[in-house]
Amino acid sequence: MDAYLTKLALAIGAVEVNPLMTSIGSSMITKGLIAVALVFILYCFEKERVLWPLNFMLFGLVLWNSAIYWIVNFARLDYIMIGA
Repeated sequence: MDAYLTKLALAIGAVEVNPLMTSIGSSMITKGLIAVALVFILYCFEKERVLWPLNFMLFGLVLWNSAIYWIVNFARLDYIMIGA
């Protein structure tokens, strides 16, 4: 879900701010392979308990990206009052 939202955001002009992912660009396959490799490495070193906090952080990131995507694409501009 995060990769999909990132792809949507990049398509409408957003930029990747994660310094580890900036050099990869918009290649969702590469980003997915990095995520799978990270999970595999944590599993091999018996660090599965680290995956739960990572899952919760990623879930929060997906919620944030979903909210921003909804605001940018679907909210009417006359309803958005920043700083008022």
